[in-house]
Amino acid sequence: MTITDVTNMEKSYVSRLPELTLEEKVSLLSGVDFLHSDEVSRVGIPSIKLVDSINGIKGSEVQKNIRTAIFPSSTCYGSTWNHELMEMLGQRLAFQAKLKSAQVVLGPTINIHRDPRAGRNFECFSEDPLLSGQLGAAIVNGLQSQGVAACPKHFACNESEYQRRKYNVTESPNSRTTREIYFAAFQELLRHSNPFSLMISYNKLNGTYTTENSFLKKVLRDDWSFDNCLISDWYATKSGPQAVKAGLDLEMPGPSVFRGARLVAEVRKGDWDEAAIDECVTRVLALFDATKPSHSHAPESIAMDEESNKLIKRIASEGIVLLKNEGGLLPLHFDQSPKIAVVGVHATEPVICGGGSASATPQYLQKPLDCLIEAHPYPSMIQYARGVSINRVVPAMPLSQSRAKNGRPGFDVSYFSKSAKEPVLTEFQESPVVSLVRLLKPGLEEGGFYFEIATSLTPKYIGEHTFAARVTGAFELFVDNKLISSKPQQEVSMENFLFEPLHLEHRVNVSMPELRSYPIRLVMQNRLAKPGDYEPNPHGATLAFQEAIVNEEGIAQAVSIAADSDVSIVYVGRNGEYESEGFDMTKIALPEPQISLIKHVAAASKRTVVILYCGNPIDVTDFVDDVDSIINAHFPGQEGGQALTDILTGKVNPSGRLATSWPKRLDREHVPSFDSFRARLDNDQGYTIDYTEGIEVGYRAPTSAETSRWPFGFGLSYTTFNYSDLSVISEDGKVFVSLKVRNSGPVAGHEVIQVYVIPPSTASVWRPKRELKGFTKIWALPDQSVDVRVELDTKHAGSFWDESICQWHLESGTYGIIVGDLGDSFKVERELTWNGR
Repeated sequence: MTITDVTNMEKSYVSRLPELTLEEKVSLLSGVDFLHSDEVSRVGIPSIKLVDSINGIKGSEVQKNIRTAIFPSSTCYGSTWNHELMEMLGQRLAFQAKLKSAQVVLGPTINIHRDPRAGRNFECFSEDPLLSGQLGAAIVNGLQSQGVAACPKHFACNESEYQRRKYNVTESPNSRTTREIYFAAFQELLRHSNPFSLMISYNKLNGTYTTENSFLKKVLRDDWSFDNCLISDWYATKSGPQAVKAGLDLEMPGPSVFRGARLVAEVRKGDWDEAAIDECVTRVLALFDATKPSHSHAPESIAMDEESNKLIKRIASEGIVLLKNEGGLLPLHFDQSPKIAVVGVHATEPVICGGGSASATPQYLQKPLDCLIEAHPYPSMIQYARGVSINRVVPAMPLSQSRAKNGRPGFDVSYFSKSAKEPVLTEFQESPVVSLVRLLKPGLEEGGFYFEIATSLTPKYIGEHTFAARVTGAFELFVDNKLISSKPQQEVSMENFLFEPLHLEHRVNVSMPELRSYPIRLVMQNRLAKPGDYEPNPHGATLAFQEAIVNEEGIAQAVSIAADSDVSIVYVGRNGEYESEGFDMTKIALPEPQISLIKHVAAASKRTVVILYCGNPIDVTDFVDDVDSIINAHFPGQEGGQALTDILTGKVNPSGRLATSWPKRLDREHVPSFDSFRARLDNDQGYTIDYTEGIEVGYRAPTSAETSRWPFGFGLSYTTFNYSDLSVISEDGKVFVSLKVRNSGPVAGHEVIQVYVIPPSTASVWRPKRELKGFTKIWALPDQSVDVRVELDTKHAGSFWDESICQWHLESGTYGIIVGDLGDSFKVERELTWNGR
């Protein structure tokens, strides 16, 4: 290493700006590939790696099953209500990021649970901006304390997935709706942390794409004094100079579409000031400087990390919410040797994460059934029935039933150039999946090619079975040398390819009257890209197969073991085929086969427990009165099986509290956003979302107490807590809330203290009956009392956004404080208007 090399390492990256050419500066403003920024090796500026997510750090192999530690979903994080735990999470995520040689973690996602149909809600914390912002800030602080940058997302108003790259949210950036709810989560986050970067969303706000919207500078830069790096969501950038002018620093991914040579040429012509480029480059280089501790040339690792695993289980344990416990059924007393019926596919195939970019392959999978068997003193007293299937897409053809030409289980994949009869390449695979993005196989050209996936399949049963082709191009599917399905190319986008397998799927039922080997062949033409489509052209195909399923037989088996048991535990819920990035749900009830399973089991069983896997609320109307206990498991990560067992058996006292209201039903009476949630096609052939409910989101809605099945902040415990001695003191712009909390029940446990502010009766505008303005979580032994103190900032706790002056407005008057069943008040003598964080 030369003296010059050493000097370059010691200098800050920002200080090297004067040494860069215009071309080098512009190269730093966009990615070089899907995960990396560009580098300038001439002056020692490295590339940085940006990866998903705070639910599991991915490696470089975006399209492959690289194993990693899977943490719970963010709805579970929200339900912990635990700042300290979230900071610990951030620290472990930083450790995981370094194992994957990454410098930036894309998250946390702090968009709001506006509607229970939003596909990506599981990746977000809550319906409440204060809870979302503060817990998100704790994760940011934990990550960045270890030299890894956080990139909170998606600023702003990205609360729906359908047409998310196109829709326009019609709210003004200065409306109460945006300021008090959707901007407020980010504002709260910035009060309690200083993220080294922020991600900007796909959608439009008030008619302009967020990546080129002036509110980035007005709100983030001017009002909130945020001067760190702004990064586009992937392919969200829509322009060159306009986005630079708005303050968007880094276009991702690469290679660049709107920057690169196009932006250099515009500066050279004098159409654009190089000083604006320098501002953006400075912020990008500052991000590089902030992440120096995580720059490493070490190879990526998938090594197990016991500290992370322990934390995963603790977070799941603190976030799981006990929703119903009739007659004190839980915890189960295994010392009394109960006979247990375990029912449901999720007991052996648990759902640990939702779908989309937050999903990843776990290092291991804890089966709840195995954990229960291990906990029971007499394992033979546990019986299991699989129950019903709820697949939305047909599973990939199983390897065990396939046979390739070489005689091994597997698939032969052959690639052909244009209309050639002989393949240019043939490969053996153990998976019936082909995925070609950017990099084609040797001998193939984008202009035209095709490939085929071939195997021989032996069914387990005689009957009418389902075959499916999930394809991006025109295809033909042959079974037993007969053409059974074909279609020309359908409308398919990169979004569909990545996140919407159902959109790509074409099914057909085929009678297989013999238990013999059937030759199978799927032929797919290359996808033809639409003119002007600047995203990569994906070519993908999956050969799928599912034998006939008779749910009635599964239910009958479940009923049989339930009738012979003391307690039945039914594991049901959604998975990544229902809750995912890229699409929204249309209903919130469980799939009908699961509802039928629960009701039949409950009718036969002495006592029944239902475990719900979900990121969004579930309409439990059809079975809530039939069962004794209900647990919201969220998507609990790779330690979820043990965390659930610890709750069921009383090893852990449940302390999760809902971070989002669960409505009784999905209709306009119970969900304020019901009529205006999904983007609608407008007269200009664009997509529009109107936030017609305004600030009446979740518990803020006037009728929430009547329309909620379980309200925001709800959660049961195996012990009881008494609140007393509430004191509220207001001085020096602060409100100090003090009280005693006593564990008056039989077991030790956590309690969440929630502090709500009630507006003055003299308020000049409509305001919610109460708003969360502070919280903390305590631990107490039986009969132990804990002194609790929560500090509020008066202007943050009491202000509303005044649209008439485009500022926050703290009105004089008497404000109420509610903590549990206790109430007090504080006075504001002098009005105040303010802006900033």
